[in-house]
Amino acid sequence: MKAIMLVLKESDSVEYVSLKRYVSRFFATVIMAVTGTVVMALQARANSLPGVNIRGQEWFNTDVFMDRICSDMGTEDRGFLFNIHSGEVVNPEDAYPKEPYYHLAPGESRTANYFGPSGYHYALNPGWELFEGHCEFPETSSWVWFDSERRISEDTITNCTAGSSTLTINESYSTTRTYTKTVSGNVKIGIKGEVFNGDIGGGFSYSWAISDTHQLGLAVGITVGPGRQGWMDARPLKRIVRVNPVFEVDYYNWSDGQNEFGWTAHSWRSRSYNRISSWGFYLDGIADVLNSDGTPSMDFVARDKVGIC
Repeated sequence: MKAIMLVLKESDSVEYVSLKRYVSRFFATVIMAVTGTVVMALQARANSLPGVNIRGQEWFNTDVFMDRICSDMGTEDRGFLFNIHSGEVVNPEDAYPKEPYYHLAPGESRTANYFGPSGYHYALNPGWELFEGHCEFPETSSWVWFDSERRISEDTITNCTAGSSTLTINESYSTTRTYTKTVSGNVKIGIKGEVFNGDIGGGFSYSWAISDTHQLGLAVGITVGPGRQGWMDARPLKRIVRVNPVFEVDYYNWSDGQNEFGWTAHSWRSRSYNRISSWGFYLDGIADVLNSDGTPSMDFVARDKVGIC
């Protein structure tokens, strides 16, 4: 029997703007101080490039942070308010203009929907910053291995003769497909598998095993000695595809605690990159490797023990 062996620059230029793209989502009308126009959200884009691993570069747990912003497997544009010290993530619509996220600062507001006292405006508290972009799910690695040995013969054959006998047994095997999410070493089983369908992820070039019982259709001959009972085991060949979710930052905004809308960059925290990931947050798809005829690939092993004649 044969089994198939598968072996942006150092800092972005920072410009003062009156409104970020995500602000237009929860302000109905805005007075623009610079352009006088509303910047509309771009459609989410597909990209197979990995993100910069920010694990260890921030004060907070970036694995948990990435899980919070990408765990729903959505790829649409969205905005978040977050704390740069704790990593807490808040929906901007739920935060404005509340404490501890915003406070009143001197100066007339330039927002039409402002309803605070005259001569003041709402400004972000230091430590709270806003960003907008979208999640992507590119494949980062894939590997195969032989799983633990398990029995695949439907029955056993006992040789009650004085000599060795070559007998035939039938085989069956149920393929499986499992999806897991890992956050800082904590594994959760049963996540959405759509991320591996090629539309959201990187476009995989193989077929996933289906959860079904395969009658392998093989007449496997095994030699059983006198007084022995024989059966067939196998080690199924499995494949893991790993995805490290990436968030692509389109806009990033922060304030000095006085400005109403602060400053805007087009990268993560005004650094030289706009695609971020955290290596301790990843999604795995685990499935049987299939042969070209759709049967599962496996390494067959004949086993026997003392029989009862």
